[in-house]
Amino acid sequence: MKQVLAVLMVFSAPAAAAFGCSANIFYPDGGTRVTNVLAPDQMQFTTVSPVFEQRCGTLDCHGQVGRPLRIYSGNGLRLPNDAGDFPGVGATTPEEIADNYYSVIGLQPEDMTRVIAGMEPATDLLILAKPLGLEAHKGGTQIVMGDSAYDCITSWISGAVDAASCSAATQQ
Repeated sequence: MKQVLAVLMVFSAPAAAAFGCSANIFYPDGGTRVTNVLAPDQMQFTTVSPVFEQRCGTLDCHGQVGRPLRIYSGNGLRLPNDAGDFPGVGATTPEEIADNYYSVIGLQPEDMTRVIAGMEPATDLLILAKPLGLEAHKGGTQIVMGDSAYDCITSWISGAVDAASCSAATQQ
């Protein structure tokens, strides 16, 4: 199932300056713009998130606050919480899985939309291109076309997550 996410962007003059935005982003309506993003199903992502957590979410990789693709997990970076969870304590929370979803989708929202619409192959997405070694990746090759992690992620993107592949990818 495809989802359409509406991304609302509101920039004030100081925020635009801080992000290096040009003056032409200030529209007569106050600078509010909505971008519709096609995205894979968020509920199915609960099956896929453990693959990202295990393969990408270590504290020295994408389990860091400053990363554009930030992955939370029970064994890595944690969201602030009242339960006292810290790395290695407790399972990944639903809130952390939701943040992982938005991090994956938000990394390249326009490209994700084109992939979901069938206009580009899934391997154009950085979430696949980098771990496949198709683009430079400090972490090196983390998945191979046709392995369980690849099948898990691409099946989710195509709309029918392969739970068996996702489970197998976390056992490796």
